[in-house]
Amino acid sequence: MRIGTVIATTAAVMAFGAGVRAASMTIEQSGQLFSEKSVTLKPGDTLTFANHDDVTHNINVINSDDDATDLGLQKPGETLKYKFDKTGRFKIRCSIHPSMKMSANVE
Repeated sequence: MRIGTVIATTAAVMAFGAGVRAASMTIEQSGQLFSEKSVTLKPGDTLTFANHDDVTHNINVINSDDDATDLGLQKPGETLKYKFDKTGRFKIRCSIHPSMKMSANVE
């Protein structure tokens, strides 16, 4: 009977794990600032950047090797998304507004 319980429990855990999705978090942009200074994520998680300012932003995600991914121009009211596939520390900057800085730690 114990082996049957172990098999049933293992199957349930595997079925649940198959349905687990990566997390998504929204970062608000207002007053030419990000709503968070720092976030902790897991690989596969996505950040959504929501521009609530009345100015255009240009978001860059910079990895520990200083390689930047430019998400492009983001007009007021628009959102941009970035999926973090790898672990590491990332700097997030607006190339137009130097005061807009935050970091993401993916572990």
